[in-house]
Amino acid sequence: GVCCAGSAHGGCLCIFDIDRTLTGKQGEIERCPLNQVQDDVEDTAYGGGLLTLSVFTSDLARTFCVSCYLSIISAGTGSGIDSVERRVLHGKLSDNPYFKWLTKEWQSSGCTPVTGPLVTGCRDGHKQAAIPGILRFYQRYAGEHIPDEEVYFFDDRKINVLPFKRLQLKYNAHQVSCSPRDHNDPTIGLCGATFSEIKRVKGVTLCEQEDEHPRLV
Repeated sequence: GVCCAGSAHGGCLCIFDIDRTLTGKQGEIERCPLNQVQDDVEDTAYGGGLLTLSVFTSDLARTFCVSCYLSIISAGTGSGIDSVERRVLHGKLSDNPYFKWLTKEWQSSGCTPVTGPLVTGCRDGHKQAAIPGILRFYQRYAGEHIPDEEVYFFDDRKINVLPFKRLQLKYNAHQVSCSPRDHNDPTIGLCGATFSEIKRVKGVTLCEQEDEHPRLV
């Protein structure tokens, strides 16, 4: 559907990965005590289990993204078409009166062509390819130009952050869910993003323990 931008404050865009960014490892509350398990909501990612939201997803309005347009780019499926997980995630990105308008429709699987800001099935290492279409979407439907320099991408996997540097893109990209990492697979986060990681910082940053020369790359 076509709508208005609501209480738009300016042209910026926050883009989030789903698995281990908006979410934490399913049911892992011992090591991620601030995460929120969503009773009766399935999350099929990785080993599967109950959807468990990362600490910042439950209160996104505490971050600078409250005044930006919002988007999701995931390599996963968000538990599939019409899933309760997708409904919950959309709700968290749209349930605050200050949040800008966000379409309810999730586009069909793939990075491109982009038909909206809720993107799944976009392969790791290729997520940056969806961003121009998301910017065009918001220009078309909200009438707002978002400069490349005001795009902020957050993802727990290094493979999704490094292309922003390698391709010399003007977008900002930051690896999140840095500590702790999943000890079964250190290439992914465990608890999801934290408030301190969702910052309006320019450039491209990686988790320190994954890189001998930490932070700005």
